[in-house]
Amino acid sequence: MDIIFYDFDFNCLRDFARPISINFEKCYCGFGSAEVHFDIKEQDVIYLLEQNKYLFFIADGLSAIVTGWQVGEDITIYARTPEWMLTKRGVQKLSVSNSTAEVVARTAVASVADFIALGNMANVGTVTSYSTEDVRVLYDVVCEILKSQNLGFKVEPDISQKCFVFSVYSGKESLCLISPSNRTAYDMTYTVDKQDVVTNSGWYERKYIDRGRWDASANSPQVLNGQPSNAYTFYKITSESYDSVGQRVEAFGLWCRKDTYLYCDNAGGTWKISESKPDTIWVYIGGTGETGVKRWDAVLKGIKTETEATAEISQKIRREETSSEVKDLEYNKDYALGDIVRVQLEFGDFKKTESKRITAVNIYYDIDKIGVTPILNSLEG
Repeated sequence: MDIIFYDFDFNCLRDFARPISINFEKCYCGFGSAEVHFDIKEQDVIYLLEQNKYLFFIADGLSAIVTGWQVGEDITIYARTPEWMLTKRGVQKLSVSNSTAEVVARTAVASVADFIALGNMANVGTVTSYSTEDVRVLYDVVCEILKSQNLGFKVEPDISQKCFVFSVYSGKESLCLISPSNRTAYDMTYTVDKQDVVTNSGWYERKYIDRGRWDASANSPQVLNGQPSNAYTFYKITSESYDSVGQRVEAFGLWCRKDTYLYCDNAGGTWKISESKPDTIWVYIGGTGETGVKRWDAVLKGIKTETEATAEISQKIRREETSSEVKDLEYNKDYALGDIVRVQLEFGDFKKTESKRITAVNIYYDIDKIGVTPILNSLEG
């Protein structure tokens, strides 16, 4: 197994043969990691790492960005798969309507990641809309958009074109059965995590939308009361309202004084008056029907839009993960990252067969053997 190192200008720097071991984790919707061990006698590896600030490597078609190293009894290189680079850009005020999740994700990447090219369209995902007001990490935006529709993405180096390429894809239905009884699985573990579960309800903080200036005497621009479109918006009042004989009158049952603010803090669209400029408000998303101890609410951190908050709350569900060594099944032939496979859990008298998605794979190479361990999670949604 050769490991070929490149700088970020895609210049091939060195080719090292026969490391002690390589471990890769690849994820369906997110970045993975890599760890490479070299013999301490391989001093040229140290010189390469010390002399180059930005490096990535390719081994057997797998790539990773070098993020650190350690020299001790051997030389250990730590790395992240190229999807990790999406954490190095921020997205501000993105708004895409009536497009597929794939198009929204590609739009987000193209808007800020000028070092990444867009691959061919896969034409996957259903129509959706997405918006964000505040700066958010590009990686978080892409994962949020694609996870909502069970899609994956990858960032891979194209050596001939000297660029990294972003593309979206969807796992397929696989016919393989991962089962101890079927002799296609061994060393299986099954983990359930419920600590983040909520009943699709909770609180989030959002910004008021500034609609500009409002002339109360002329009702300009025209403002109506009780309109859902008023929700979480405000105007700065530029003049007071008077009747035909010069007497100050109310608008919407309110004294609208100059330099105060007409604002709405409710979904029904009822106006109120504030002496100070409205900034943010906490809003509750509910309607699950659960009450008492059975209702588990989330309290989200950071300022969100309604789209972002709804997507984040929808991810707070029961998590099931199965890890298993497999045999007589070949990765990228019988199954691939993101595929849905049938898994038969067998632990004593406990038996359960269900469909699971392969959300990650651990690939390892050493002197004695090569292997792949798929990580399987319960289907989203």
